[in-house]
Amino acid sequence: MSFPGIPLPLKTEHSARDRLYWNFFNMIPFLIGSIAIARDSIKWVAVYIGIALFFFLVIEFRFACTHCLYYIRSKGCVKCMMLSGVPKIFKARPGPHSPFEKAMTVLGALPMFFFPVYWLVRDPMLLGAYIVAWALFFLTARRYECVRCLNFECPMNRVPADMKKEFEKRDDRSEKIELSGRGFLVTGSGRCASLKMEHEFKDFLYWNFVTLTILFSAGLAIGISSTGWLLAYIFTVFFHFNILEQRFFCTHCPYYPAEGKKLRCMMNWGWPKHFKSSPYPPGKFDLAITSLGFIIVILFPLPWLLKVPFLLGTYLVSILIFLLTIWRYECPHCIYFGCPFNRVSAEVRKEFEKEKVSK
Repeated sequence: MSFPGIPLPLKTEHSARDRLYWNFFNMIPFLIGSIAIARDSIKWVAVYIGIALFFFLVIEFRFACTHCLYYIRSKGCVKCMMLSGVPKIFKARPGPHSPFEKAMTVLGALPMFFFPVYWLVRDPMLLGAYIVAWALFFLTARRYECVRCLNFECPMNRVPADMKKEFEKRDDRSEKIELSGRGFLVTGSGRCASLKMEHEFKDFLYWNFVTLTILFSAGLAIGISSTGWLLAYIFTVFFHFNILEQRFFCTHCPYYPAEGKKLRCMMNWGWPKHFKSSPYPPGKFDLAITSLGFIIVILFPLPWLLKVPFLLGTYLVSILIFLLTIWRYECPHCIYFGCPFNRVSAEVRKEFEKEKVSK
């Protein structure tokens, strides 16, 4: 039995939630840089903000955004996930970027990224957080937005060539190209075309990188005070994810029975399967035990985090980013319909089950 992979629909417009999510994500590294600078001078913070605004509203706007299809199609103000509502002060320029425009965009971005480094190197924790924040931003954008973005001229665009051609062909014929008002799906008429049937190793790498930002901040706060409690925290995390969660939650997941004796999950790749699969939705007891384990793991480091406000902030923001990202980009495509966070519509579930039976 086989199903298509996960050809996400091209995004023909951005919602208010897109704008809130990506601007929140984008503000994190700027906030970290501003905190580092503010310890020395508020005036330099103002200069930093001015450099960032000049890049986004002038350099990027003129030399990069004017070639973007979202910019070209916007009327009056830009309708973009990052700069929505900003007046179109430059003329749209359909077509590829010139070498000069590419160079100007890169040169304009460098001062924005490197300006706070002078102050950040004085505090290794802030410098590390700054680098990780930008890494998470670009990895998440590349993974979830660049694969469905209409800005085909962007060097980070990852839309397959066949989807680009199909979109441009239908667009030239002035056909209605929106799917549910939010996207355009080229291949497969089935609504379950974008369900994720299996996880890849790159999924595991991404999600464990995100998870490590949470665990590292907690572990660092505990380790500063006590090595013994740090070992206890590591044991608690290991026991929950490798034993407790696997027994009461993962065994009910459709990804769990995959071939082999080891998990092929985006969170627990390569772990041995300690328990037999339970091919039915988790019960109330299963969910209660799993939830209790999560609560213990999350609350365990709080007494130590409260002593280090920066690590506490990092911990809470990392958890928020984790939950928002997985809810936005994974839960709507996950075939674990028994999970309380699953966001696949009832209509798509029925179609998926129908296709599954017919295979």
